[in-house]
Amino acid sequence: MPTRRTVLVGALATMGLGALAACGGGNGGSGGNASTGTAKPKQVIIVTDSDPDSLNPGLTTGYQALDVNVKVYEGLVWLDKEGKPQPQLATKWETSADNLTYTFTLRENVKWHDGSAFTADDVKYSFETLLKDNARAQGVISKIASITIKDPKTIEFKLKSPYAPFLIQMKVFDTPILCKAVYEGKGDVKSNPANRAPVGTGPFKFGEWKAGQSITLEKNTAYWAQGQPKVDSLLFRIITEPQNRVNAIVAGEVDILPAVMLPQANIKDIEGKPNVNVNKQTAIPALYFMQMNQANVALAKPEIRKAIAAAVDRPRIVTQAMGGLAKPGVGAWGEGFPWAVNKDSSYDKLYKLDPAKAKTDVAAAGGVAGGLRLTYDAARPQFVAAAQIIKDNLSQIGIEVKLEPLENSVFRDKVYAKRDFDMSLQSFSSSGDPAIGYHRLYLTNTGRTVNVNPTGFANAEVDKLLTDAAAKPDQAERGKFYQQAQAIIDAAVPTLILFDELQADVNRTNITGLYVGVNPSDQFGQVDVK
Repeated sequence: MPTRRTVLVGALATMGLGALAACGGGNGGSGGNASTGTAKPKQVIIVTDSDPDSLNPGLTTGYQALDVNVKVYEGLVWLDKEGKPQPQLATKWETSADNLTYTFTLRENVKWHDGSAFTADDVKYSFETLLKDNARAQGVISKIASITIKDPKTIEFKLKSPYAPFLIQMKVFDTPILCKAVYEGKGDVKSNPANRAPVGTGPFKFGEWKAGQSITLEKNTAYWAQGQPKVDSLLFRIITEPQNRVNAIVAGEVDILPAVMLPQANIKDIEGKPNVNVNKQTAIPALYFMQMNQANVALAKPEIRKAIAAAVDRPRIVTQAMGGLAKPGVGAWGEGFPWAVNKDSSYDKLYKLDPAKAKTDVAAAGGVAGGLRLTYDAARPQFVAAAQIIKDNLSQIGIEVKLEPLENSVFRDKVYAKRDFDMSLQSFSSSGDPAIGYHRLYLTNTGRTVNVNPTGFANAEVDKLLTDAAAKPDQAERGKFYQQAQAIIDAAVPTLILFDELQADVNRTNITGLYVGVNPSDQFGQVDVK
């Protein structure tokens, strides 16, 4: 046995008694109303922009699904405001001296929403089977050598090599725990009814999904945390038109407008309005970028990609598309992790805005016959505005751009599954560590997993540098690997980082408990209405 040291022991919450049967199949159902007497039920209305492609977090990391799922499912830990792991489905954990073995003690008496018991079997099955198509989970799953159940409430992970962000990836955003019995032996996971009526352990249970209109979650009256959740239901209201989202929060028709759904260019229409709070923060690094598909003959040429990088006016995009709530991209990692940034390899040095030179370089490389398609999610106002600017920028260097705005699920299928695109706009967050969200931008990818590098960029040296960076516990040492990798990536520019987002979440001032963790979408059991 390796020598162990306990890294964190959480205070145990008061728990309800749970059934001891294995979790049953597929009926999330409504949890009923906990209000008594004549008290008016409390409902919080949250803005989203389109239907999720699925509510199975093992199949998608799209924000529309993620914002719902983190209220229904849970991870082994959650992250506080400082980004430190706190107990959730695990109450404590130990790490071996060589940083290769993690042993988790699981919370007692946790129920799935169907009333059955949560056990270590669910954790093991989630990691080994159900999360294989979750893009955010792939980095940590690839590092796991074995998972061993010591007893129903103790589980051990052995890693192939040290992986610095292991603990912070145990959160629901990256490695949600799903119910084994809902999926095991029930045929193709992708067609399971629970993908539209999920069964979790979280503070809210699935209620109803009205396609194109709303998703409702109901209070989980058997939730393990005493006094939570504090409201009776959550309503995710689908508002496709960006300006209508702004109007709705200002008028008090909705309670929460998440940063991803906020048209940043309209932030001044919201700030200073009565009973509205704008919470600006940068705790969750997020990059917006343009991917260039090297299956396209023109984009396979580095000279063309570099010319495009020198033609795209990133400061203009920040000003006009983001209302100033961003910083122009500086390179492969943006500026969210300053210790990883190579200042000698920066866009300002490599690709200084110069349309005249870029036009000459495009012509010298043979031009771009027939132009290029720019594909993006039509419901994201940041993308809509950025696309128009990029179209204008590239027209100045002799490249005709055809804009291709698509509904979210169609966009993801076309870009990631079919690879039927030339350029595409996308955004990734990487809360806590670049290995969590940004490695998948550049690692060699021969598969078709959603939200994983679709550009065709493959570099063995970059793959090794990123693997080595994730394995080192010392941040300064890790930074050296990232800086070396950035120099290679920036020189090839398979993906152009447009900007680092400075997030602004908006809520009505009568909503409390929203900002207790690093991500305001998390810990909704603590959210209340005054």
